[in-house]
This record gives sequence, C-alpha cells and structure tokens, in this order.
Amino acid sequence: SLLQEIMSMKMLPGMNSIIRSAMRTISSSSNSTVLQLRNKIHTTSICESSLKKTENKIKQKKQKRQKKLPVVRPIMECGKHKAIQTELGQDAPLDIFVSHILAMDILVPKVALKTNVSVVRGNLNLIKRSDLPKNLDPELKVGRFSVRDNEIILENWSHLKNQTSKKLQLDEKDAIKAIFEDTNKDQGLKKNIIGYFLSQGLPDARLATEVFQRAKILLFAKKGDYSPEEDQVIIQFVEKEGNKWAALAKRLERSSTSSVKRRYELLTTDYKGGQFTAGEDEIILSEVFNANKNILMDKNITTEDWKRIGNKLGRNQQYVQQHWVHCLEPRLTRHQSGTLHRDVRKVLIDHLLQHNMLFAQDVDWKELAKLPKFAGATSQYLQKKWDSMRTRTREKYPELSEDKLTTEEIHRWYNNSKRNSTQKKDEYYEDLIAFYLANIKQEAGDKKHV
Repeated sequence: SLLQEIMSMKMLPGMNSIIRSAMRTISSSSNSTVLQLRNKIHTTSICESSLKKTENKIKQKKQKRQKKLPVVRPIMECGKHKAIQTELGQDAPLDIFVSHILAMDILVPKVALKTNVSVVRGNLNLIKRSDLPKNLDPELKVGRFSVRDNEIILENWSHLKNQTSKKLQLDEKDAIKAIFEDTNKDQGLKKNIIGYFLSQGLPDARLATEVFQRAKILLFAKKGDYSPEEDQVIIQFVEKEGNKWAALAKRLERSSTSSVKRRYELLTTDYKGGQFTAGEDEIILSEVFNANKNILMDKNITTEDWKRIGNKLGRNQQYVQQHWVHCLEPRLTRHQSGTLHRDVRKVLIDHLLQHNMLFAQDVDWKELAKLPKFAGATSQYLQKKWDSMRTRTREKYPELSEDKLTTEEIHRWYNNSKRNSTQKKDEYYEDLIAFYLANIKQEAGDKKHV
C-alpha cells in the first residue's frame, strides 16, 4: 500500500509536514496524488543532496586556505650553530647580533634549519631559484614576498636592533652598514642566523639566506625617480668605469641594474617621449611581424630587433618593447579570441577574490592567463591591469597602508568609481586592428598561397 511504501522510505528532515498532509488524503486520492507525493519526496531529496555538495565544497575551500604551520626546532639544535657560538667575539656588530640570537635559542622552521645554505650577494638583487640547490624541499617557499612578508621582516629587524642597542652602541644607519655591507662569504652562516631571526612570524618556511638578502634590499634599496645627484653619478661613473651596470647599481643603492642602464640611455640619448601615435603603432606592428611572423605564438624577438625598431622611431627600445608587451600584443590576442571589448577588470577582481588572492604575490599570472575566462589576455596584460587598479585604489583611499591595499579594497574602488567612456580608445584600436588585418595578416595569407 501507499502507507507502507511511505513508512518504509528513509525519512528526510523537513518531510514530516509533506507526508502528514499526503496521508490525510490517501483514502480518497487517485493515482495522480500518488505521483505528486513521490515527486515532492524526490525533489526535496535532490535539494538536500545539492545543499550538502555545496557545503562540502565550501569546507574543502576553507581547508585549502588554511595553511599548515611548519614544524619548528630550536636554532641551537644545529651543530654548526653550537660551534659558531664558541667562536664569537665581543666587539664586531655581526658577532653581537649572532650571540644575542643564539642565546635566545629561537624556534625556526625545521625544514629551513635542515637546509642551511648560504648565498652571499654584494648587490641588491634577489636570490633566484637557480642560485639554490635543485633538490630543495617543496615545503620551502622561494621568492614572491608579499607586502605583509616585507613588513614582518622589517619589524623583526627593528626588534633585533632595539634588543642589542646597548651592546652595539650604533645608530641604525651604521648598524645596517655593519651587518649588510660585508660581502665576506666566510660569514654566510652567521648572516643566516640573522636571517632565521628575521624569518620569525612569516606564514611560509623560507631559507634564512633569502630572508637576509630580502632584508638587505628593503633596508638599502632606493625607489622612485632618480635625483639630479644620481644622474650626475651615473654619467661620471660610465665615463670612468664603462658599462659596469651592477657596480653602478650598487653604488647608487638601486636594486635594478636594468633600471640604471635605462636611466643612462635616457640621459645620453635624445629620445622622443610622449604617447605613441597611430603612425608609430602601425610601424611597430609592421616591424615586429617582419622580424617574426609567429610572434603572437612564440613571442620570440631579439634585442637587436627592438633596438632597430626603437632607432627607426627615435624612441628608447625598452619603451617600445614595453608598449608592445602591455598594449599592442594584448589587443591583437584578445581580438583573435573575440574578447577585445570585454572589461577584463571585473572578471579579474572576481576571480582573485573567489580564490582568496589578496596581493600580486599570491597570483601565478602565467597560469591565470591560461584560464578560458581570460582568453586572449597575456600574463603581462593581466598583471598590468591589476597594478593600474591598485594605483587608482591608492589614489582614492590614501589612508590605506601597503598591507591594506588588497584585492578587497580594489573591489571597493571598482564598485565606487565612475566608468569613463572608452569610445575614442575603442575606435583607435579598431582602426589599428583593421590595419593589422589588411596589411599584415592578409599579406601573410597571400604569401602562403603564392
């Protein structure tokens, strides 16, 4: 009977009222009533199943976001550190710092303590993955320091300096020079001990040598525009020493040798400035595809080609190359994918928020560009868009500190900002695409049929 069929079924939450209502009309019900009842049971079962799946997905996402804390061990567990402690002097600033840290016997990630490698750099360049052993433990993170990582390192440096100030008797500038300017490779393990101290509180296990170099960059490297005094140093240095860009960058306390080189070229060459014209963009397209017909696929073009194109335009080759990478190339690839007029900014913000990517360092831009939702967008284009939106957010909300300029704040800026008309820009690039189709793509197609 229908009653037995209902009672034998597994009762679901929320089904009591449906079943009681149905049972009151069983005696007078027809076959259609039975079917209606079964449909109600079936529908409710599907809803509850769907809800459980959704809840499980949310739980899985939360579990992925929760990082497993690294296992820690006392720093004095390392035999090399015990040997160093017995040999420390009483006067050298580096020995004073190291003695203080070892006496505290701080806890450090076990995997970092086990991989106590040392890379001593005389410049302000980052330590690259290629500088380190190939068989690094995957638990160790290399590169991609976040804004918060930088703040933690600087806070730890401040604590260390304050804790040793009585013994050290040096002001901060002299203390920084005493610790970070020494390029003696024999002191590498001592510097690693400082790196372990500066690593405290970082969300990921990192090599002490990398953290030490990061601190050096944060404390030394100058940023922003070049001063007239720096320009004079650049000119005089190159006249006397030649193109020793790494040495010049170190003298200027700049972290980028390529930036110093570009600055010299700007100072010594009468390059054209300002926005690129339509005529210049057409020349760039023509010359780039003359250099490599498959440039959109393999992205291979030589430095000599860029230099030749820059000279033809009377512009700095670096600026021409950047204009291609960040502006012209993405327009062509997005045209090919049919996404030229799509506002990628909202799609980008929503994706980063959905995956809890709050800073640029959290994003693998190359992998991001492979997703179907970003079809046609290059990794450089997406990162440039994010950087631009972050700059606009900083301008609108100047009260935000660097660690607060997250994707969430960019989302707030986007929702509260006006959308200016892009008609003129769209028309400009439509004309450029038409030029590409008529003079480059069509020409390449004609040659194939010859």
